[in-house]
Amino acid sequence: MVNEKFIDAVDRAKLYVSKLASQKNDYSDSIDVNKIWQLNNAYIVSPVKSGIVIIDQKLAHQRILYERAINMLQNSSSSLPLSQTILFPVELKFSSHDYSNLLDALPFLNRIGFDLIKNETDSVVLESIPTDMLRGNEAKIISKILINFMSLLKNNMSKEKAIALSFSKHACIKHGDSLDNNEMVEIVNRLFGTKDPFICPQGRPSIIRIPINEIKAKF
Repeated sequence: MVNEKFIDAVDRAKLYVSKLASQKNDYSDSIDVNKIWQLNNAYIVSPVKSGIVIIDQKLAHQRILYERAINMLQNSSSSLPLSQTILFPVELKFSSHDYSNLLDALPFLNRIGFDLIKNETDSVVLESIPTDMLRGNEAKIISKILINFMSLLKNNMSKEKAIALSFSKHACIKHGDSLDNNEMVEIVNRLFGTKDPFICPQGRPSIIRIPINEIKAKF
């Protein structure tokens, strides 16, 4: 049974994002990347003429990863995925059941930038990962992607969308990750280069704006 509270929350988020998108010209083009800072290792904050803009770094990166992945998977004419080679290839072992699921996902994972080589046993060798993915814990991330992928398929979702959603959810920058100025600038620029910068792939707002009038009212 679908959780009605969840539906209400999603509807409210979509309504908020719709209003926010209509105000895009009020601030998106006026973000000064020289004045952005990170709040609580979770949010990118920028003053703008109309107030302040707060970007959720995790949800923003999810949007960036999702659109990149879905484009690679659905556009046959897209360029080859950009990958970064792992200095020391990692062997990933799976149960027979999970390995069977992995083989189902393997072509899609390789298409978005992973380089996974099948072994004779229930294992694969990971030689490369997508350039947008942070290094470290690759085995854990792939396992989570696989679990999420199989769960989404049970909801009759296409394999392409299931991989893109699973990848963006588990390979993204997290809350608690410290970002330097260059990294924040890259996220801001790439986010506003996506088709839907105001909403994450799961439907939550990735950006909020606090008008100056609301700030003044607090004092």
